[in-house]
Formats: sequence, C-alpha cells, structure tokens
Amino acid sequence: MPRILIVDDESVFRKGLRKMITSLDGNWEVVGEAADGYDALDKLAELSPEVLLTDIRMPRMDGIQLQQVAGGRFKDLMTVVVSGYDEFAYVQQSMRQGAKDYLMKPVERQELSRVLERLGRELAERKVTPVLKNEPWQVQPVLKRHVAGHLIESLLKGKTEESDLQLLREMGFAFGHPYFICMVIKLDKHSVEKERYQRGDASLFLLYIQQVVQEMLNRHATGLSFVLSDTEVVALLNTADPQHSLSAPGNLGDQIRRQIRSLSNLTVTIGVSNPAEGLPGIPRAYNEAGIALLYRLIEGGDKLLDYAKMKRRPHTGNGPLKWSWELLEKSITGGRVTGIGPIVERMIDELCSTAESPESIHQQICKLLLYYYELAEELNVTESWLGSKDIRKVLFDVCSLSSREELAEKCRGLLLGLTGSIAKSRETKDIDPVSAAQRYISQHYDHPLSLKEVADAVYLNPAYFSNLFKQRTGVTFIEFLTQIRMEEARKKLAFTDEKISRIAEETGFGNVRHFNRVFKNCSGVSPKAYRDGTRRAQAASMNSQDR
Repeated sequence: MPRILIVDDESVFRKGLRKMITSLDGNWEVVGEAADGYDALDKLAELSPEVLLTDIRMPRMDGIQLQQVAGGRFKDLMTVVVSGYDEFAYVQQSMRQGAKDYLMKPVERQELSRVLERLGRELAERKVTPVLKNEPWQVQPVLKRHVAGHLIESLLKGKTEESDLQLLREMGFAFGHPYFICMVIKLDKHSVEKERYQRGDASLFLLYIQQVVQEMLNRHATGLSFVLSDTEVVALLNTADPQHSLSAPGNLGDQIRRQIRSLSNLTVTIGVSNPAEGLPGIPRAYNEAGIALLYRLIEGGDKLLDYAKMKRRPHTGNGPLKWSWELLEKSITGGRVTGIGPIVERMIDELCSTAESPESIHQQICKLLLYYYELAEELNVTESWLGSKDIRKVLFDVCSLSSREELAEKCRGLLLGLTGSIAKSRETKDIDPVSAAQRYISQHYDHPLSLKEVADAVYLNPAYFSNLFKQRTGVTFIEFLTQIRMEEARKKLAFTDEKISRIAEETGFGNVRHFNRVFKNCSGVSPKAYRDGTRRAQAASMNSQDR
C-alpha cells in the first residue's frame, strides 16, 4: 500500500486532505502530518513514505526548500506541491526541482484523484524496474546556509534535536572542537546617513555584514554566521582553546570590526561571550554576548565588548541618576512639543554617562515611561498616544535597545507623541493639581522637598496648595511625604543589604539619626530591629515551605 506524508502549516487543511485521500482511494495510507519543513524532515526519516504532499508557503522552511533537502536525502521520494492561485512562479521552481505534479488551492477531489492514480501507477512500475541510487546529495550553497542558519538558531535557544545535528553534519557543518564562542554584531545606525538608511532596505545592511563576517571566519576560524533578526547578525565559533579570546587588539573580533569599517564606512558594535563547553553551553554563550552588547549604552558604538571585561569594569557612575524632571513635566503637561527633543536627548546622555550598568539605564527609562503612562491614563489619552500598542510591549522594545542614539530617538518619539496627544485633548486644562503633586512627590522623595517646591511644580500658591492637599487626601504634605519615604525605606531594609546610613540618604533624610527617630515613630521599632525581624520571618517562611 503506497504511503503519503502531508505537510502544511494549517492543521485544518492537513486534516481535510487526509480525509479526502482516504475517501478517494483505499489503497493509499496517510502515514503522518507535519506543520513545516523541519518537522517534515523528521517524519520522512521516521515513517519512510513514498510520496510527499507539501504546501509551498510555510514558516521556517518552505515547500521548495523542503523539496530540495528531502530530494537529496531520500532519493526515491516523489513530491507533489500545493500552491495558491498567485504562486505559479513558486510552482515553476518546484517543478524544476523534480516535483511530480502540483495541485491548486482549494484542492478539488477530481484533481487529487488524478494525481494519486498517476503516482500509484509509477510506484507499481518502480517495483518492476527499480530506480538507480544517485551519488550522495549536494545541497545548493544558498539553501545550505539558509537551513544551517535555522538550525544554529535552534542551538542558540537550546532546542536542537540530534536529527538536526545530523543534518548539519551532512551539510558539512561538523563541530569538531569542544568549545564555542558567540558573537552578536549590530550595525551602529548612526554611522549610516539617515536618508541612505531609510532609502535602502535595512536587511541589506545586515546581509552585507553577515557576508563580511563569514568571509573572515572562513579565513581565520571554524564557524558560521547568519542574520538572526532584523537588527542583529550572530556568529558561532568552534574552538579547541578554552582561553580563546576574540577581543584582544588584532584578534578576529577586532579584525571583523575594522574590516567592515574600512570596506563600507559602516561601523558595528560586537558583543563577545566567554568560551562555553559543549552544545549545551551555546545558549549561555549567546546570552552573554547579548549582555555584553548592552554595554554599548555606556561605552559607545564602534567597539568590541567582551562579556568578561564588561562584568569586571569598575562602576564609575553614581548609581541611578536622580533626574530633575521639572522642565520635561512642564513641557509635556503644557503640550509644548518644541521643548521635548533637546530635554530628552540631554537626559539620555547624562543617564548613560553616569550609570553603573545597562540594567540601571533601562530601569530608569522604564520608570520614566511608566510615570507618563499613568499620566496618560489619568488624562484619558492612552489610546491616542499608544494606539493599540500595550505599554509592556513598549517597555520591552526599550529594553532591547543597546545604542544611546536609538534609545534617545525612541524616547523622544514616545514623549513627543504623548505631548501631542495631551495638547489635542480637552482635558489638558483640567489636570488635577493634587494628583500631579502626588506624582511629583513620588518621583522626588529622595530630595529635601519643601512645600513651596511642590506647590510651584503644580503652579499653586503654597498656602492654598497646603489646604487643598489636606482636604483632598486627608493627610498633610509632610505626612504624605513621610509615608512615601517610609514605604521605600522598608523595602530597602527588607530586600537589600545596604547600610542603614545609605538607606537614610537614599530616602531623603538629612542624617541617620533623624531617619532612626522618624522610622521608630512610624513603625514602632528601629530600622535595625525591623530588618532583623523581617529577615527572621523570611527565613521561617522558607523553612516551613521546605518541610
């Protein structure tokens, strides 16, 4: 009984074809289904069908690529492709690869019956006159690199199966050494004229970088490079040396960076991992290279950033920058678009110049954007500002940026959009001064805040503001400020090992003696006793969970 495998990324279509085949001809057995080319390769090896019935348009590996790979590995396999009305050019490619026939979507029973009948006759004839085996298969270079790139991407994520590794070996990508080093290469967009970048296809820049990287690897190392996404090129090197370094001056990583700049006037920044042992270590190497690349925010572009060196770099900054947001706040709430750009650029430059780590930069930016997201919600302009985009997606996009220029451009665009939305909103004039004051206090509690400063920030007379604040909130300005400071102090005491004197400074108290007195008045215990009690409670909770 002839055996057939159905491949299509739509499960409804696969099931429909299966039902149609079994109802048409009881002599055919549908041995399995696959959702894409990679899945199909595994099923072909496992189930050994005589016929492959595959869609052309599929993710990861399409029908033509599947046909090319499968045709080399399974010499007797017959292929029938299924295409849409506007895909005849793909059908022609497929026929040139040796497809026996093709079916148009939606597949008609009569046409499917005709194809199955013809294939059945040919299979019967083959039993009488067997087809001679060809020499070991040779895959086209472009396809070879395409397939290898997908398989290496799976390696980076720790998802590669043994069958995938076997396919890599068959295509000549055998990893004979025990250690791997990962490089993540990103184009410094500011090195390209804005008009040139917008006029060209961004993917072409990455393809050019990938080709240069691969040429250097071919000459000096064992490895493979490929375009992983629309922003980065990844290179995976295989080495016998656990001390191998790509970041020393004159070494391969630095050569790649200089070669790209000399050939094209483009600059790139490269993140380099530590050597990792064995295939299981590849995901860690990829993660380290990505972390190293984030330091572009601090170190600047056109550099090679080594993970080990970045983690050992001295912290020259003063911790998270204590921004003064008065100018930005007044421009945004006042709907003054013209002032936003320079303010944002100056803030980003100051933050990146003084930050201890890329993480602290992203934390500060997310804190800023969340603050203005709350303002947008309060003013009912969130949809006008972000459209259908979720704030979590916005924050994720921001945290993926490792370029100072790109970060400034992203924040400038977001805050300009918010300012424009507020300017167009009729609710602009109705901003609640008490809510604005509470936001201001929450952002500046670590400063020696005065009633006059907060009243000025919301454009009110201090005496009027004091009465209005107490009337609306039920507490005085000082009581509210103390509540905010105490809440932050308790968090730091419970979840950090910072010195109490440092916590006093970070929460806006002039000295530790004043902090101790206020904390005991509010909490009933001293800061040290509160920390000790919290730690004992945490330990007891963990012990009870273990039991």
